[in-house]
Amino acid sequence: MYKGKKSNYHFLFLILLVCVLKLFHIGYKRVHFSTDLLFNSFVKNFGSEMALQDYVLEANKLITDNQLINFDLSNNLKSNGYFKQRIVEFSYPVKLSEKSKFKITNLKEKVNCNLLSKSKKFKLYEC
Repeated sequence: MYKGKKSNYHFLFLILLVCVLKLFHIGYKRVHFSTDLLFNSFVKNFGSEMALQDYVLEANKLITDNQLINFDLSNNLKSNGYFKQRIVEFSYPVKLSEKSKFKITNLKEKVNCNLLSKSKKFKLYEC
């Protein structure tokens, strides 16, 4: 009777191993699962280039390069719901605040404030 229990555990282990391997196979082949994402999931900002649009990364670079603690967006940028949500989420713990003296605008917009920094698509002003 003991021998039967031991073979049941071996069979169960084999089934679990096959299931785990099949999950990795499905994830890799079907949904382009990357093991890099799994193993580096707790590395700061890993995979941001894959998950976010270039212009969100560019605006965040203005925030981080200037070491801001809060920022505001121009009305034009606020009206873009996708951009507003992504920049708020990605730049956390830096917060979006209408009372901030730092304002991010696109290149076409003009603000009567001091220009601090400029990128390919955005300008950062201090008011």
